[in-house]
Amino acid sequence: MKRKYEIGFIINPEATEEEVKKIIDSIVAIVKKADGTIENIDEWGRRKLAYAISRHNEGIYVFINADVVGSVFLDIERRLKLTEKVMRFVVLRLDDRLRKANKLIKKWKRSERMSKRVPEGRDEGLGNGGPGHRRDDDEDMEVDDEE
Repeated sequence: MKRKYEIGFIINPEATEEEVKKIIDSIVAIVKKADGTIENIDEWGRRKLAYAISRHNEGIYVFINADVVGSVFLDIERRLKLTEKVMRFVVLRLDDRLRKANKLIKKWKRSERMSKRVPEGRDEGLGNGGPGHRRDDDEDMEVDDEE
């Protein structure tokens, strides 16, 4: 069963453009060989790292979104581990994250609809205990000032 995955990796900043293209092409070839489809290849380029990796403060970021069978990622992870120019990588399954995000969005919309509903016979803020209602503002409350 094909699922959506995101493959992210950071390449050594000393790598040439040709080496970066070669690494990307090797990952794309593995996905296509397994009858997968590439949705998007996002090359962020050279960015500063959050912390130094192998005395490098920068790296070349690349993200690939693909629809492929899960067993292919053992090959992809093996290829990324063996490639010396790849400093870090991560493979995320997006199906679960998208499903959870969609559930949260539906829950938020449902709660917004419920909060917009006003119970029948009640107008907020008009002396019925709603927001802005203060008991000492009522006309029918008597106050004795004599002591």
